[in-house]
Amino acid sequence: MNTNLKIAFIGAGNLPESIIYALVDLNGGQNIAVYDQNKEQYKRYNQTGVNKSHDLNAALNFGDLIFLMVKPQNFAGLLPEIKNAGIDFTNKIFVSAAAGITADYIKTQISQEIAVIRTMPNTPLLIGRGMTALCKNNNTKEADFKAVCDIFASLGEIIILPEDKLNKIISVNGSSPAYVYLFAEAMLKGAAEQGFDEEEIYPVVLQSIIGAFEMLKSSGKSPGELIKAVASPKGTTEKALESFYADDFTGIIKKAMLACTERADELTKEFCK
Repeated sequence: MNTNLKIAFIGAGNLPESIIYALVDLNGGQNIAVYDQNKEQYKRYNQTGVNKSHDLNAALNFGDLIFLMVKPQNFAGLLPEIKNAGIDFTNKIFVSAAAGITADYIKTQISQEIAVIRTMPNTPLLIGRGMTALCKNNNTKEADFKAVCDIFASLGEIIILPEDKLNKIISVNGSSPAYVYLFAEAMLKGAAEQGFDEEEIYPVVLQSIIGAFEMLKSSGKSPGELIKAVASPKGTTEKALESFYADDFTGIIKKAMLACTERADELTKEFCK
């Protein structure tokens, strides 16, 4: 990763916080600036050494990489401000993590031939275990794209995709941590109904999930093979699986993932007019 790049974050909420803290741990905060209309957000960064910009233009001028970290519905207001800033963005790279917002829409609204990289990270990058999907537009140089890929690779794993898959990947990596948290919560509730206190059973649930994921990652076996290894014929696991199958567990997950993708496509239609 190029440690000399200056990085500006437009938006200082939860996701940029995850990235900024990880970058600060790697290289310090001197080459990072944040800007947010809500200056209360700056309290998140009091101990980081990052530069706190008190106007948008200062952040835009500061950054070689400009991370657009606002919600999709805020792009319609932000991009005209960037356009009207009177700055030549020829040698800057815009990086967006907004669901549904296309690279072409960002370029068109700013009205310059700019480099735009779309990303879809997830929040485990806060602990260096993220999974980020990336794509670039035609204005983005390979070296610049590599620099952004290196940033996210330092925070976990990455996958490079064509842009037409960026909305679809959200259901697989961007939103999926919430699926796992929901499953863990359901297990806690199931254990509580059988008489366990949450405090005593929470570590058991966590380690069971972590162990299962490590088996998936390291065993070289498919999920189906690992299921068979746990589920002995006429045993307890088989009974649990029969209950899942009766309630169409796979169908429930697929339906939820499709709903996620459909919402991403709705955001594109709604905000990229």
